[in-house]
Amino acid sequence: MRLLSFCLCLLLISACSDAGSEDTAAPSPEERPNFLIIVADDLGWSDIGALGSEIRTPTLDALAGRGLVMTSFYVAPTCSPTRSMLMTGMDNHPAGVGSMSGIQTPNQNTRNYAAQLHEDVVTIAEALKTQGYQTMMSGKWHLAVDESQRPHNRGFDKSFALMPGGGSHFADRKSLNPTEIPEYYEDGKLVEELPADFYSSINYTDTMLGYLKGRDGDAPFLAYLAYTAPHDPLQVPDEWLDRYDGTYDVGPLATQQARLQRLQEKGIVAPDVALWQMPNFPPFLPLHAAPWPTRSDSQKAKDTRPMEIYASMVELMDQQLGRVITYLEETGELDNTYIVFFSDNGASAVAPLVYPGNTKEWVNANWDRSVENAGKAGNFTVMGREWANASNTPWRLFKGSVGDGGIRSPMIVAGPKLAKTGTTDALAHVMDIAPSVYELAGVDPSSADIFAGKLPLQGVSLLPVWQAQADSVRQSFMTELFNGRAGRDGKWKIAFVPRPQGSGQWELFDMSVDPGETTNVAADHPDVVERLKAQYEDYARLNGVIPAVPQPSQSLRALYPHPCDAACEASFVKFMELARKGPPPPDARPGR
Repeated sequence: MRLLSFCLCLLLISACSDAGSEDTAAPSPEERPNFLIIVADDLGWSDIGALGSEIRTPTLDALAGRGLVMTSFYVAPTCSPTRSMLMTGMDNHPAGVGSMSGIQTPNQNTRNYAAQLHEDVVTIAEALKTQGYQTMMSGKWHLAVDESQRPHNRGFDKSFALMPGGGSHFADRKSLNPTEIPEYYEDGKLVEELPADFYSSINYTDTMLGYLKGRDGDAPFLAYLAYTAPHDPLQVPDEWLDRYDGTYDVGPLATQQARLQRLQEKGIVAPDVALWQMPNFPPFLPLHAAPWPTRSDSQKAKDTRPMEIYASMVELMDQQLGRVITYLEETGELDNTYIVFFSDNGASAVAPLVYPGNTKEWVNANWDRSVENAGKAGNFTVMGREWANASNTPWRLFKGSVGDGGIRSPMIVAGPKLAKTGTTDALAHVMDIAPSVYELAGVDPSSADIFAGKLPLQGVSLLPVWQAQADSVRQSFMTELFNGRAGRDGKWKIAFVPRPQGSGQWELFDMSVDPGETTNVAADHPDVVERLKAQYEDYARLNGVIPAVPQPSQSLRALYPHPCDAACEASFVKFMELARKGPPPPDARPGR
């Protein structure tokens, strides 16, 4: 009965969302387009050249030049919830990923929080396969605990998939934590040994190219290329280690300001936008960010090295994507292929201790943390808060948070019937990709047999925006993860960031003048706050949201990116003692 009521509610929502849109005739079999969907892992919003970055991304910049950049495209705060919404067109809770594996609390013992897909949702691969599409994926899956939810059982004809959230980018398969071994499966079979020269971005691309070249006949394809770059540990092949040597000597704040200026010159960000100021810590704490000019040369070298490696990872990923696009161009298939690129969440500010089950003893015993080996196999380097803040320019907070730095993603789409090019600030959500693909492929979820008895889609097709038939198709959305809650309705954003990372109260921001979420205007607009809170409560009931008890949290140590000696540990103890006597300090949130 609950499932029936849930489906009826969603059908009503879908009907309202589709009302007034123009009918698009289903394409004939020979007209059906191909789809290439690329997902980056933990890429910051401004980390590509088209969005102001100093990182060299010629492939993505060219894609943006002939396509459409959606500057108000939203995802979940972390990876697997976003991927569940991409695959199903559903909110992550009813899709089965209301939380992540190992982070669920005891009261979240429901299917919505099983951290994997289930049989009452349909994946885009399953739906397109029924229409004669050849389906293939290479890269990160992170949507299966049980074998039944691995990609070969969820509609992919060919798949080479990393099952957990991450791990070493090299053949050594070192794990992020003691409980998640970086296992790869190809077409459902465990890959016992990786090639000696394995590197994630390169081999994922090699595999995808092999799948594309090995197709049978002229059937259209769905290709899902899910990179694990630039997720930590930050690693690149040796020849890429020094490509950005000296680039970041100006420091994170100057880098952020330069990106903001370029965004303003492009007309993407208004000239008077205020940057969110990242909270600092007291000078006695290792997390304290001293003014850049006061740091010694050796400290600057230590502090810039992670960003140099990170930038190399992003450029290398861009280069590999270029290989796929070049192949499609050489085979004459590019003109009939829709390419969608985005990141699963914002840049990450945390360190190895954030991962479930990690202790400093385990991390130090299993990983090299030295600066001199940063970026090499066996080394666990992370970018840290300052650089993550620059990567997310101009948004607030980071991965794991409902601030726009965690949930606003760089999104580019290009394709044969794309009438709208340049940029658009039309509100869009990762749930909207599946309905858009279905409309282009001629799949009608309301009548197709594979959707019979399944949960109906919640996303809306973006085609009216892509085809310049409408300025927008979505007015609002709501989201929740780890008790963080947020939503947009027109120009308004409401957000509840739990303590100690945030205020633990509902806040309101006018995104038309304050997209950096610098000024809480809740006291000035109590009627708007109450209206949006009511919208959130409706969303939570509809999607089976269960607040985590106790509140998920990580110690402040989870933000510190370097090894911590006895004096360092003592300073954290002292700070937490002071914090207990006053307002709580900023803190980390769990996430991968």
